[in-house]
Amino acid sequence: MQKRGDIQTRSEITERVEKNREDMREKEEKLDKIASDVETVRQTLESLDFRGTAEGIDEVEQAIEGAEDITTEVFDREDEELEGKQQDTEEYQGEIQEKSDSSESDLGKLSDASGRIDTQETISELVKANEAALRDVEFLAEQIERAREAREESRRVQEEHRARVRSERR
Repeated sequence: MQKRGDIQTRSEITERVEKNREDMREKEEKLDKIASDVETVRQTLESLDFRGTAEGIDEVEQAIEGAEDITTEVFDREDEELEGKQQDTEEYQGEIQEKSDSSESDLGKLSDASGRIDTQETISELVKANEAALRDVEFLAEQIERAREAREESRRVQEEHRARVRSERR
């Protein structure tokens, strides 16, 4: 049996799942802003008349393309950080799944023990233990689902932003 200090509370699990969700949303918002910047730079370049001097046109075009390049680099960096947060969430989801599997195993052991007990009072207490284990399994399943949904939504949003940034240059 593990020491109680090594076992997370329900509130700690909920907080971590929510923190991961919030962190991914913050990164998604940054990607949205950066993707908008890339689009604005591209639209600006497309809208220019370019009727000045050859040198002026070249300098303006190079500067705008440089702005697009640097903005795309920032996007790639933020995108990579979001990938890392998604991976962390997936790994934590696996940890929660291990906890759930263990709780389900405990539930089976409690049921087996109840079948071997003859004393009604003992059976009543084991039923309480069984109900508590079942609540834990249900809680963990809910947290696994919340983590999965947050990660999948984050990946969907991330792909939308990638498509915006990866669209063809002028």
